[in-house]
Amino acid sequence: METVLSRHRRCYGLVGLLTLLLLPVASGQAQRGTPPGDLEGTLARASARVEDYLTRAQSLVCTETVHVQPLSTGLTGDGFGRTIESELRLSWDGDGDGESAGEARTRRQVMKVNGHRPRAKDRNNCTGPEQHDTEPQPLSLLLASERDDYAFSWAGLGKVDKRDAVMVDFRQVEKVKVDIRLLEGTEDCVSYELTGGMRGRLWIDAETADVLRLDQRLAGQVEVRLPEALARKPGVSPVWTLERWDTSMRFKRVTFDEPQELLVLPVSTTTLRVTLGSGTPRQRTTTIYSRYKRFLTGGRLVPGEPPPPEP
Repeated sequence: METVLSRHRRCYGLVGLLTLLLLPVASGQAQRGTPPGDLEGTLARASARVEDYLTRAQSLVCTETVHVQPLSTGLTGDGFGRTIESELRLSWDGDGDGESAGEARTRRQVMKVNGHRPRAKDRNNCTGPEQHDTEPQPLSLLLASERDDYAFSWAGLGKVDKRDAVMVDFRQVEKVKVDIRLLEGTEDCVSYELTGGMRGRLWIDAETADVLRLDQRLAGQVEVRLPEALARKPGVSPVWTLERWDTSMRFKRVTFDEPQELLVLPVSTTTLRVTLGSGTPRQRTTTIYSRYKRFLTGGRLVPGEPPPPEP
């Protein structure tokens, strides 16, 4: 029995096509532990920048390559992994009013599974992104409509890829809740969604104000109680313990031509999940984002129908 990676509402999931603007810090201006100016003002400017970028990013698509690898107790590879290739695009219902703008989401269209076109049985696998056609954008937490769900604090100065960075910590203020359900058509597969209970850190380039890295983790262990129909089965633990859920996303510059534009976009994500009692207790998911394309037209790009499953 295996589990689906859950979706986080208003917290970092698997992908994001965002950049943001934060208050630049002059060399030597701030010491570790001392905020470089007004944090609330910085967040307000970041929110405005994110909204502007979300509007423009809807013209972008990219290729997402996900490798899911079960792990041993020593966190080394254990058995065969799976590789899923998808096309991603951004969806956002922002209307220019930051207080009412909805959460930005990424939409996924699976193109290949382990090198072949997706087959009907591939969607029955519990450990891949095939189960999720859409998920939250990670930096939606900076939108005005989402920020009240988080507490932000100054964390000091650091470096990412030899670049000076400003660090801002965040945590969800709502206590953790778990919504769990059986996955339709698969008796031994469940999907669970967490609300609250996460904390993390943003690294922002001190010179250019671009996001260089985003980390997120569980604030503490979380119990996941299985649906009664599954918990009654012989050999099944009725309660799982979500012990770790560590995620790190890296961003780098991508150049577009005609017209020329430089955007800071995600290039990789690594997630480690440890769930005691589940059929796949330890799992590492590595995601690479590549082949960014920009479409400058008067309409929105809507992917066509996915290729029919192979028999």
